[in-house]
Amino acid sequence: MKKLPLLLASMLIFLVYSCITIKAENITTDGKSIKTVNTKLQDSLAFELCKLYGSDQGLRDPYLYGGKIDWAYVQKIDSINFKKLVAFVKDNGFPTKKLLGEKNYSHECVEAAAVAVLLHTPHMLVNDKTYFNVFLNEVKKGNLKAEMYATILDKYYWVKKDNNHRVLYGSQFGMPCKDMREETNSARAEIGLAPLADSLFVDCD
Repeated sequence: MKKLPLLLASMLIFLVYSCITIKAENITTDGKSIKTVNTKLQDSLAFELCKLYGSDQGLRDPYLYGGKIDWAYVQKIDSINFKKLVAFVKDNGFPTKKLLGEKNYSHECVEAAAVAVLLHTPHMLVNDKTYFNVFLNEVKKGNLKAEMYATILDKYYWVKKDNNHRVLYGSQFGMPCKDMREETNSARAEIGLAPLADSLFVDCD
C-alpha cells in the first residue's frame, strides 16, 4: 500500500481528530456553551496551521514529484506560506498551547507549522524589518521563545552562499566567530537574549 502524500496525511489526521465533538460543561444564560465556541475557534485555527504545515512539508516530499523536486516552485510556495503565517500571527498571535488548546497543540502539524515555515523563509525576516518586528513582538509577548527566534534567524546566515556556515546569534546552527562579538551581542540584545560569553565564540580563521 502506497503511503499517503504528507500534505494529505497531515490534513486527514487532523480532520478525523476535529470531527470528535467535545460536549460543553459551561453553559451561558442563552444556552450556548462558552467551551464549545472556544473549541470550535481553536479547531479552526489549528486546521489553518495544519494546512500550512502540509503545504510546507509536502512540497519537499519527492513522492509527490516522481523523485524530483522543483525548488523554484517550492520557493514560490514558501513565500505564499510565509505571508499566510504573518496574517495568522497578526490576527491571532504566534501559535501557542494556550491559543490552540492542549489537544490541538499536541498534533505535529499544528505545533510545528509556524517554525517550519519560518525556517524555510528566514530571509524574509532578515531582509524586511517589518516582518522581523512582527515576530519580535511575539517574542516580547512571550509567545515565541527568543532562543527559537535566534535559531530561525541564524538559519539565514548558515545557508547563505560564501558564508561558510557562519552564524550571527549563536544557536542550534552553531556559534558566531570571535570577530563578530560586538555585532552578535547587539543582535542578541535586540531580541531579548543575554550576551554570549567570550568562550562561546569560535575561531573562524
